[in-house]
Amino acid sequence: MSILWGVMKDQDRVLEQEMRELSRATLRYGTGDAATIVQENLGMGLQPVLSHARSEWDKRPFLDPAGNVLCFDGRLDNHRELEEMLECGDTESSDSEIVLAAFRRWGELCFGHFTGDWALALWCAKQRTLFLSRDHAGARSLYVAYTATQTRWATYLDAFTTSGADLHLSEEYAGVYLSGALARDLTPYKEIRAVLPGHYVAIRNAALTQKPHWSPLIRKSIRYQTDKDYDEHFLSLFGRAVARRTGPGQPILAQLSGGMDSTSIVCMSDHIRRRRDPDAEILDTLSYFDNSETSLDEKRYFSMTEAYRGKTGTHVEVPFAERRFDPPFSEAGKYQFPGRDDTSVRLEKMLFQEIWEKGYRSVLSGIGGDEILGGIPTGLPELADYLARGRFGQLFQRGIAWSLPQRTPLIQTMGATIRYTVRLYAQVHPKRRPGPPWLAKELVHLSESANRTVDPVPNRVGALAHQLENAFTWWQIMETLPHLSPPILFRPEYRYPMLDKDLVAYLFALPPEQLVQPGRRRVMMRRALRGIVPQEILERRRKAFQIRGPMKAISSAQPKLEQLISHSLLAAMGFIDVDKFRAELSRTANGTAQWYQAILRTIGYELWLRTGSPQNEPSEGRDFRRIAPILAAR
Repeated sequence: MSILWGVMKDQDRVLEQEMRELSRATLRYGTGDAATIVQENLGMGLQPVLSHARSEWDKRPFLDPAGNVLCFDGRLDNHRELEEMLECGDTESSDSEIVLAAFRRWGELCFGHFTGDWALALWCAKQRTLFLSRDHAGARSLYVAYTATQTRWATYLDAFTTSGADLHLSEEYAGVYLSGALARDLTPYKEIRAVLPGHYVAIRNAALTQKPHWSPLIRKSIRYQTDKDYDEHFLSLFGRAVARRTGPGQPILAQLSGGMDSTSIVCMSDHIRRRRDPDAEILDTLSYFDNSETSLDEKRYFSMTEAYRGKTGTHVEVPFAERRFDPPFSEAGKYQFPGRDDTSVRLEKMLFQEIWEKGYRSVLSGIGGDEILGGIPTGLPELADYLARGRFGQLFQRGIAWSLPQRTPLIQTMGATIRYTVRLYAQVHPKRRPGPPWLAKELVHLSESANRTVDPVPNRVGALAHQLENAFTWWQIMETLPHLSPPILFRPEYRYPMLDKDLVAYLFALPPEQLVQPGRRRVMMRRALRGIVPQEILERRRKAFQIRGPMKAISSAQPKLEQLISHSLLAAMGFIDVDKFRAELSRTANGTAQWYQAILRTIGYELWLRTGSPQNEPSEGRDFRRIAPILAAR
């Protein structure tokens, strides 16, 4: 994951010193020398992380004959197709050359033509416009701080927070984080926003606009005659998604959790490599386990997969129940996002030794598979399709089929279908549970307002219900990707085969009954991967949620958490009601699990504030206007 940064000013010149200051905090994460281009009021920088074979060609900013400048981070998977379309010549072109050729041909529409994991900063000399963009899944991070006189951008928040910028806490972010809502483009700082996945930002004439170049609302429908046709198409796309992310380059480490997604990725990679060469080297794996979670016997399953493939990976025990809830102080720096504690610092040091120091630069993750491959056992999207199209015979027939396994009365299933359908088409956002009772009402309102500002799924007219559900689900997945909250010792490049652009477009175009059926989830995946993935993994029940460890940790640490919240910075700023928090903390410590996740988020944010040492005079009451700046040292 190469590192981008830059400055654009409205009037003043950009100085080399400013470029060095912006890059100072993140230089240690690169694997090559940083390079910059400074042109009067524009400065653009790139420090490469050489993780795949083609990244050798994109080690510095690229300047074309038209005066356009590009800093490119990532991998174009469709570079050959683009080279043919753009008539790039007989010699193979770098991804940077292809991107600039595409921009000269299609202008800002070019971003929608790119397939792969990428982020970029592009200066158009003719239009005097800066473009910042991320791929459809946001597999690379990219942040921007914009004012009428200056724009700064960077791959990591560290570039802003260590360069003397005047930053303030974002009340909106605090609201969405503490309530568990979607953060979308919000960051912990008011002045900094993320470039949204599948979008590009254009800054010209001191004005900023953000537009999509890809939408998760896939309106196309695919219908085949037989299940075999669906399976073969899936296998082809899934194999290609894995191959794209496991090609030549630096060593790759695959997460192997024991679940269907990570196991399928590892086994598909083995299948591809051994089909070409029976003696081929296969991926190394890393597995976490928690013996305190009796319902999560993951070690049994990933050990089963290791025996199946003939290679044992690295095992790391992560006992959640032993968390101590101390602030995450680290000699390496300060975390830019809340949610860490001293336990995660210790785990990070262990992973640094297992990942970065052993030469791994990329980590394969199975995130997203459960949501897009039918891992959630509900028939509501399918039933809502029939209702919205007026196919009442099919609605009742399938309603009965879905009611039987769950022993639910048909009238109850029909009622749930009607409510679900109305919510999908009539509301901007899917229904979610209310925020925790200790959260200040003003913060709840800010959170709701922030989530209403942008409709995540616009232009719903004519879309099928399951297509809308897919699009909403996509934005929920986007909030869970681990690279969005990076460790401070090292920054591995995460790769997500399940979120491959071509694979997602196919899965979102399928009829929902190909993915999940009454009493049977992941239908197509189980059929297609038979013989590639161990049958015990394909037929295992859905992984349980981790709950015993967190509940035990909260109960054991209750006295410490009581003391922590008694001198709470969140309370001083008016974000939470301490008495209400104590009441729910006591209920949770005594075994009530309703708000345990919200309690962990609140504690995580409180600990994060303490490591950052905010310069604040405690707010009186709930006057959010008096929240003061964050120290530049954060």
